[in-house]
Amino acid sequence: MKVIEHTPVLLVLQERLLGIRMLGGATALLGFLIFIIFEFPFDLFGCCCIAIAALMSTVSPVEICSFNKHDDLVTLEKHRWFSRQIQRYTITQIEAIEVEEKSWLGTPFYQVKLNFVSGHQSTLTQFATTDKIAQHSLAARIRDFLKVGCLTVVS
Repeated sequence: MKVIEHTPVLLVLQERLLGIRMLGGATALLGFLIFIIFEFPFDLFGCCCIAIAALMSTVSPVEICSFNKHDDLVTLEKHRWFSRQIQRYTITQIEAIEVEEKSWLGTPFYQVKLNFVSGHQSTLTQFATTDKIAQHSLAARIRDFLKVGCLTVVS
């Protein structure tokens, strides 16, 4: 996640899935070139490529996480073309910030989680990443901003 705004009372983080957007753009460009260059029935493949690229663009979320000390709110937003999900939590209920390690096909993935006093856990992003250092520095930055504990959990 990238820091968009950092003031003494507000921390805003944003995640854009650049890889999916670039793959969608390349697929759309390939489909457009196939549609222009070739004739029927191959141009239908170009149309399918463009449709797949549009679907990828529609499904790819933009995630925004804002910590507002003034309002005592943590807001997790996920925007897509046709949908928007918003989750709100109180900052004072955050017990710890944890970096969870998951393994898939032998590759470790890391994800920042917020642990609440009630036992509820919420992830900052929908997808985990392989960048361990970025996730730990993000957790440390949030911990310093909120002044709460930080845990590292290996699963």
